[in-house]
Amino acid sequence: MRYALSPTLRQRAGRFLLLLLLCLNAPLFAAELKADDHVLLIPGIAYDADGEQQAEVNAFVYEKEQMPGISSLFAAYLGVDLDKLPPEQKERYDWRAGLFRADFKSGREFSIEFSDGSIHAMPKTEDGKSTAIFKLAPQDKPQAKITFAVHKPLSPESHHESFVIYAAPEGVSIILDIDDTIKVSNVRDKKALLLNTFFNDYTPTADIKALFAAFAQLENPAFHYVSASPAHLYPALAEFFAREQFPEGSFHLRDATDLRDLAPSKKTVIAHKTRSIEKLLAAYPQRKFILVGDSGESDPEIYAAIKRNFPDRVLEIYIHNVTDEDADSPRFQETFKDIHDSLRIF
Repeated sequence: MRYALSPTLRQRAGRFLLLLLLCLNAPLFAAELKADDHVLLIPGIAYDADGEQQAEVNAFVYEKEQMPGISSLFAAYLGVDLDKLPPEQKERYDWRAGLFRADFKSGREFSIEFSDGSIHAMPKTEDGKSTAIFKLAPQDKPQAKITFAVHKPLSPESHHESFVIYAAPEGVSIILDIDDTIKVSNVRDKKALLLNTFFNDYTPTADIKALFAAFAQLENPAFHYVSASPAHLYPALAEFFAREQFPEGSFHLRDATDLRDLAPSKKTVIAHKTRSIEKLLAAYPQRKFILVGDSGESDPEIYAAIKRNFPDRVLEIYIHNVTDEDADSPRFQETFKDIHDSLRIF
């Protein structure tokens, strides 16, 4: 038996369905930045392609959230009593964990302005992230560092200026891991890793500054930092890099995550680093590369695979020894067999 709805009921049902669709698809409708929106800009790369200079911009849009309960629970999980922390350490924890409490916004639209005055519209955000590649105005002598910022921000506190690193078509690019390669993290001890990430002052590894000094002497050096650390930690990493005067470079971090996903799986780490490195190799097809990592997790295996896939592009592989394994250890003998002459242990 079929039942017919009255015109009034049909209108109400139609309005209800329309409202439901609007709610379900709300992120698909673009909206300009709000007064309380913040924009996190991550340093990217610029390169020559098809006779033009192109630049990649990565941005995250979020609204600050307090949610003190989450911070307290996470601290308790680590065995840390926030009430007993020195004020400086508690402030450091609140700052570094801030973006993990943020509400990342979908459907936001905004523009960025480069230092040459050109303005480019970013795609609307998805899960808070927006990525785009723009053509830049031709330059006779391209600058190695090209700055950009949000165009007409609603508040000077809502964003920071960032940059892209332009690397000449020929030269040497150095790709570096961060945790236990540049800064002491103790990645193999997950609790120690989290304590070092959120509570302790960041400390450079023993030999990294001497290595940076040696790399600076190479032909047209460019630096790219490829890490499984989440993008939420970029502000803290940027402060650390500036304080230690490490070379400026592009950052290739994992996308949005939360406090439950701070220690990614081995599969996730390998996929992220491999994808990021291959992207850099494709962006700079004439440049040579040096890969720098540590022995704590999968850097030797990732880098050896890259070397075999791109034998003429990868010059050397530097591994920071944090596992007491020398170059003749069974692991390194197996991982680097037939390419052992490219391995450097420090």
